[in-house]
Amino acid sequence: MTEDTHMTPKDFAPHVLAVIAELTDYQANASVPMGQTFGPVCARMGISEDFGGETPHGSKFTHRTIGLAMRQLRDRNLGKYVKKGHWGLTAAGINEARKITGVTGPEEEDTVDELAARASAAENEDLEEEDADVIPLSTVRQTHPYSDDPYIRSLAIEHVMCFGAYSKRSDACKTCPLTSDCIAQVRVRKAALAKEIEVEEARALTEAQKKQVEKAKKDGSVAELIEVLGDEEEETSSSKGGKKGKFRPAAGQDLAPAKAQRESTCIQCGEVFTIGEQVTWVAHEGLFHPNCVEDPNG
Repeated sequence: MTEDTHMTPKDFAPHVLAVIAELTDYQANASVPMGQTFGPVCARMGISEDFGGETPHGSKFTHRTIGLAMRQLRDRNLGKYVKKGHWGLTAAGINEARKITGVTGPEEEDTVDELAARASAAENEDLEEEDADVIPLSTVRQTHPYSDDPYIRSLAIEHVMCFGAYSKRSDACKTCPLTSDCIAQVRVRKAALAKEIEVEEARALTEAQKKQVEKAKKDGSVAELIEVLGDEEEETSSSKGGKKGKFRPAAGQDLAPAKAQRESTCIQCGEVFTIGEQVTWVAHEGLFHPNCVEDPNG
């Protein structure tokens, strides 16, 4: 997949349910080609069909996830595969879709239609007296609070500056006809934000590891340089010695008794120390036989 995302089939499922119900006119067991659901579902969620890139199998992430969401609906006895490549809803799925979209059920519709019929009858009585040729027109009920057409809703969404910032405490959100679409967009934004945080954390970890490697290399270089300078200092100190007389420490120069840890030579006389032999260490110079160094206090 070219782009990771936290959107899951569970996030898509309610929108798949609502879209199939709208496309089948809320008829249980009616079917619609699955390909016709992809665009409306994405429009309802406020995303494009290219959101999330492609899966390793070459299909769009949105198409693949909508298919998995439909499988979840089938397992919950809300959706069904009517025939190959065609999806539909069970009676339970239609009822669940009505809850999501706010479309009234048959019983509620009968009550509303009955009241409308009574009002229409009264109006027709008056019309018959005035003009018997006038024919009352039936109205088609809109299922979505704003528009049943996903494309028209997408055009409205483009002009809503606060889209994706839904709040339960906002009076404007309570009356907005695009509330259900806005809530879905909130999930999309949270997923995108989580992805950005993951990318930043991964980048910070990579930078920290890189700095650690560079520091290790630098420390190794410094240690090597110290060792080289130490060897040079020993060679320089050796050049200051001589086989006659004693070395005279400078005023304030530190010196201390010690034992030879390895075979080495006295800087003053050039004779070899044996391991464990008593020696005198002089700061910035090296090791001497005790008799090869003058006592600064003597």
